[in-house]
Amino acid sequence: MSGTEIFELEVQDVYHYRLSYGGQSSYFHGLKSGHMIGSKCAGCGFVWVPPRPICSRCYEPAEPHALSGRGEVLTCILLPQPPEHLRHLGEQTATALIRPDGADTCIKAFVVTDGDCLRRGSRVQARYLPEIRTIADFYFVPEESDN
Repeated sequence: MSGTEIFELEVQDVYHYRLSYGGQSSYFHGLKSGHMIGSKCAGCGFVWVPPRPICSRCYEPAEPHALSGRGEVLTCILLPQPPEHLRHLGEQTATALIRPDGADTCIKAFVVTDGDCLRRGSRVQARYLPEIRTIADFYFVPEESDN
């Protein structure tokens, strides 16, 4: 059979279903209401972000734990262009590892900057998008100074 004899047809198939975030549901409920939620281990007190229902250090249950939404930059790399869901902001964007205040872990997140990459230890605060569907539907900005 030659390539010209192969019959091809393009088919589009659409599925509608509900996706559960399970043990991380509290995190997404928090993002939706403009709050960062981690989880705190009932055994060792370790605070995880994003949350997990069971502590990976001691295997005890972990409960939702509210955080301030502020944190510090551990490392930062400027992106050549903002990700699609942040383009409407019209600002330079970086990807960074952020350690939220009160957490023992860090989270990879986007930081909207004035064009410079933030140095290690720079203070940031979270901003939340109006529609939350993924773990990346929030971002950080440099923390406003009290001056």
